[in-house]
Parts: sequence; structure tokens; C-alpha cells
Amino acid sequence: MPWLRHPVDVLTPAAGERAVTRTLPPAALPVAVGGLAAGLFAWSLLRRSDVLLLHAYDSAFFQQVVWNAGHGRGFSSGFFPASLLGLHFEPLLAVPALLELAWPDVTLLGLLQAVALGAAAPAAYLLLDALLPGRRLLAAVLAAPVPLWAEVQQAARADFHTESLALPLVLLAGWAGLRGRTLACWALALAALAAKEDQAYAVAVVGALLLLHGPSRRHGAALVGVAVAWGAAAEWVVMPALRGGVTSQTDSYYRWLHTAGPAQVAGALAVPAGWLAFGGLVAGLAALPLLRPAWLALALPPLVADLLSAHHPQPELRYQYGLPLVVPVLVAAALSARRLPADLPVTAVGLLALPALAVGLATGPIVTERLDAAPALARLRACTAALPPLAAVAADDAIAPALASRPVLRMLADARAGDYVVVDRAGRQPDYVPQPERDRVLAALPAQHRGLLCDDGRFQLWSPAGGTN
Repeated sequence: MPWLRHPVDVLTPAAGERAVTRTLPPAALPVAVGGLAAGLFAWSLLRRSDVLLLHAYDSAFFQQVVWNAGHGRGFSSGFFPASLLGLHFEPLLAVPALLELAWPDVTLLGLLQAVALGAAAPAAYLLLDALLPGRRLLAAVLAAPVPLWAEVQQAARADFHTESLALPLVLLAGWAGLRGRTLACWALALAALAAKEDQAYAVAVVGALLLLHGPSRRHGAALVGVAVAWGAAAEWVVMPALRGGVTSQTDSYYRWLHTAGPAQVAGALAVPAGWLAFGGLVAGLAALPLLRPAWLALALPPLVADLLSAHHPQPELRYQYGLPLVVPVLVAAALSARRLPADLPVTAVGLLALPALAVGLATGPIVTERLDAAPALARLRACTAALPPLAAVAADDAIAPALASRPVLRMLADARAGDYVVVDRAGRQPDYVPQPERDRVLAALPAQHRGLLCDDGRFQLWSPAGGTN
């Protein structure tokens, strides 16, 4: 491969690094950290599930879509009146839909996400190892902390989202392309594109990397072209057709820009929280991305898209919204690391991991979370034992994920006469729950001749209207 013979790319590790790599395979570090991170994320998920701290948006939303897809009902949900693929183009959900035929539970989605985010460490190592030939310890030290980055922890804290599944796929696609494994590269890239329409950008970044630093410029250019065409077709042709005139739930995120003035746009772009989160990503890589400003600039389009959104968590890069920045920032760091001295002492190489660990441990929502609430999932299941498996249900936010494996699930404020109604009198009500409408539904339940099938002091199960006690 001619590109590996370029003087910039041929690196000879220092004697100390060679000694360390003979003692312990460098790959062991990212594999171990990735496994520990996956375990931590899974534990957090199971604990939050047990105390009913998962959200209807998006745990119950995705669980119902996956359950319906696995049972031949398409990518449908009671939370959106059209196919989910018209809201977000995520055909990769067919994979968990098949898995849920054996275990139809929202926990499966969370565990898949935990494993995927943990797998980002070894996947990043393979990519960096391909970009830093002969510097495996350096690649391992930079890649191992990736799952502990604050933004990756934010994604783990955000319940289930397909972007998490795409992250290791994109990184592995870059590795396969750099190693000349064309078929594997395309298979991984297409799987990542199937995760969500916005993954077209991450795949295009990988294509640009292969175009400029890969074994085949034509292959890299083709990957960029396919990614751009895929994203454009999904966003402007396929998704609108699947919505069939239904307004996207994300339409309100950017509607304000239609009438915004320059001062308003500038104010949105200057939101400190978003820039601090971006700075945390760069700082976590020992500021290496700053040495490759052109590559680091590839992180700006998704950052600007986040900053301009009116959806509250997005401008702060909370939850899954920071993930689109991970690939361009990591690529910029890897290309910058090529400029580090070949005789860098082992201690200095190890110190490169400290900023990521410091930022992640200080600000990461998983490692800093405190869950003091009492377990309640078993109590909910006991109270809803009489609920028919395929019945339409309207439920409060906190209990919706546990009840989502059914054809129809609605938020309690949208309850209809034929729905069973499940109430959580002690659960938190997020800001997307219309409190006046919820109060109105609760007040009307007794007058609708519904039977109160269970009341354990916290949870209530009401029959459809016209039922009996």
C-alpha cells in the first residue's frame, strides 16, 4: 500500500514502547476498558429501569416500534401517526426486532446500546492502529478512554438511540477501508447508514479519510458520494414520502430559523454549554485535534446543527446529540498523533489518556449519577398482571417503557375510551407531558365507567371505558 510508505506515515516506535507491547498486547487495553464501560452502562440501565427512570421518549417509543416490526406491523408506533422511517430513517432496527422475538423487553435495546458504546474502544483502536502503523501503544492509549468520554456517557444515559449502534460500525468501516478490506468496509458503512439518516455525515468523514489517506482514492471518493446521496435521498425523498403529509416531530427544532434575524442566529451559535462540551472532546484527546484544524473543522457542521436547534438538550450536546462529533474529532486526533516524536517515552504516551479520564470522570453523567429511588418495576408488573398482552394502553411517562411491547401504546394525556389506563401517581412528569391534559384525563376516569383493576397506592390500572370493578 503506497500510502503506508509515505515518510509521514512510517513511524518507528521508541524502544520503551516496543518493550511494553511485547509484555502486554496493546489491544488488551481498549478491550478491557470497553468491556468495563459496557458493564457500567448496562448496570446503569438496569438500575434506572428498576426504579422507573427510563423515558417514554425514547425508550418506550423505540421499544414499541421494534416490537411492532418484529410482529409484522411495520415500523409503527402510537407516538407517531406515520411510519417511524418517515421520522428517522432507521431500518437497522430490524436487527433488534429479530432479537426481540426471543426476548421482547425494552432492556434488550438498552443492553445492545451498552455493548455498542463499549465496543467503541476496540473499534477506535483498530482505526487508530491503521492510521498509526508501528505505534500500537499510542493507538491504544488514545482509543481506550473513548467510552468514558463525557459525550459517549451522555449517549449511554439517553436511553436507546440507533446512533449508538452506528458508532462502532463507522469506526470499523474506517479501519477496514484503511486496511484495504473493501467488502468489509462497504458492509460496515452500509450498516451504519441504515442506523439513521444523519450517519451519512460520519460515513462521509470516513470516506474523506480514505480519499486522502487510504489505499484507494477512488474507493474513498465513492464512499463519500454514496454517503451524501444516501443522506440526501433519505432526508428529502424517502422520509417525506413515508410520512405522507404528516409533520415531522423534529420540524419544530429549526422552524424558528425561518424568521430569525442575524442577531438571533449569532446568539444561538454562541451557546456556551455546546462549546464547552465540544471543548471537552478536544481536551480529552490532549488537544491533539487542534494540530489538524482542517480535519477538526469537520466537526463544526454537526456542532452548528446542534447549536441552532430549539430542542433544549441539543444545543448543550446532552444525551445522544454529541455523538456526531466523535468520529471527526477522533480522526483529527489520530492524524495529529502522527506528528508526535517516534521516541516519545512510554510515560508520556500514557499521560495522553489522562485528560479524557479527567473530563469523563468529572462530568460524565454515568460515573457521577446517584440513584436513590426505591425499586418499583416489580411492583408495577404485579399491578398490571391483569393487563391483556395485546391491549391498547395509555400510560404515564415513567411506566411506558415497561409496557411498550404491544401494538398500541399512548401517553396518558392521549388516552382513548378503548384503552386500558395505567397511572403512576409518584412518577416524574417531564416537560413534554401536557400536565393540564393529564389532569383532565385522570379526573374523568371514574365517570367513564372504567373498572379500577388495581390500586396499590402508587400504581393504578383502569379498564377501558364501560368496564366494571
